[in-house]
Amino acid sequence: MMAEKVITMGVNLFVTLWLARKLGPETFGSLSYVLAVVAIVTPLSALGLNALITREVVKHGPATEHKVVVTATTLRVIGAALGALLCILYAIFWQHPKSEMLALTVISVGALGMAFNGIEYWFQAHSKAKWMVQARLTIVLVAALAKCIAVYFSTSLLLVASIFAAEFALIGVGFIVQYTRKRFCTQPTSIDWSYGKQLIGQSKWLLLSSLAAVIYLKIDQVMLANLVSRQEVGFYAVAVRLSEVWYFFAEAIVVSFFPMLLRLKGENIQEYRKRLQQLSDALLFIAVVLAVVVGFIATPVINLLFGSDYLPAANLLTIHIWAACFVFMRAVASKWLIAEDLLPYSLVSHGIGMVINVGLNLWLIPIYGGVGAALATVISYAGAGFIGFFIFTSTRPIAWVMLRSIFVFPTLGRRYWHSQKE
Repeated sequence: MMAEKVITMGVNLFVTLWLARKLGPETFGSLSYVLAVVAIVTPLSALGLNALITREVVKHGPATEHKVVVTATTLRVIGAALGALLCILYAIFWQHPKSEMLALTVISVGALGMAFNGIEYWFQAHSKAKWMVQARLTIVLVAALAKCIAVYFSTSLLLVASIFAAEFALIGVGFIVQYTRKRFCTQPTSIDWSYGKQLIGQSKWLLLSSLAAVIYLKIDQVMLANLVSRQEVGFYAVAVRLSEVWYFFAEAIVVSFFPMLLRLKGENIQEYRKRLQQLSDALLFIAVVLAVVVGFIATPVINLLFGSDYLPAANLLTIHIWAACFVFMRAVASKWLIAEDLLPYSLVSHGIGMVINVGLNLWLIPIYGGVGAALATVISYAGAGFIGFFIFTSTRPIAWVMLRSIFVFPTLGRRYWHSQKE
């Protein structure tokens, strides 16, 4: 799974580069806008059930696991259909250009395939992730090749959107095929609506948290498109892609240390707190170094990778990359919330981030365009992943951990200054 994530990340970055160069800022901005709209309703195709599927399969065993998968997947299909309907209505009634209306309709229908991604968690429950990885990675690679070939011969937004839609749909089909071939329970099982109601009751907070998170992650591109221009979205999308590509490493580092932290929490609370602080310090240090380096090389890198047409994205990147400081520390906080059994506060923090981001975008985008959106992102990430934790007594310990990490830098600076004087 880790190998798949690294390969997929690299492939998607290359495809983004190729599409941006071939489509140009205007059409690439339209594509990014359409994908952002679909992403906002994507949590409806998950309904917060992902982790619950794994838990329920492990908890109930082979006797009822097929009922779990069938019921959860049916609920997800209903949610995905609702999301597709919302996208289509938005495309029709928001006076979109015909090309965008068709692209949004096609991708939202193709995204119905995401409803079947929940089958992945059945594979994980049985430690058989390789079957799922084989299906998804094959489709991702084929789709990437198809996108590159398509834009080489045509810059049609609808053509590229159709390939994205086919990719989403085929991944769902691939999961169905793998599950049909590999599942251990062969008895047909009807949908258990009563059980499904219980699942929805348990997942509602996770669904709301996912919706809040994706809104404040993607709403900036939607608002840029409606308040400024599709070209500005194209510049911003390039900057965001180069900024967010690094977030994976923070998650990978935290995941690798999380089992050790859980063990220490039960054995030695002082050592647990010490290691938690060290991990936060290290991640913030990495993020600051990354932000400084990217700030220095943003212009030549964007000129080299995307061409001179995208040079305005360099200024956006030098601002947006500073969000990594709070994203990297938030990766620690997310695991801390799990370890301390404080998951409801994840929804609260994402909600704070959503409100701050939407409010700042409404204020800053009409004045500063993409720069305003980048500033709003950095501030909202700080609000959701740092300042917001000071509000509640239960989450204040992790807020103090982050604050101490931030004060590590002036301390290091003073030590360096004194050493130079001596």
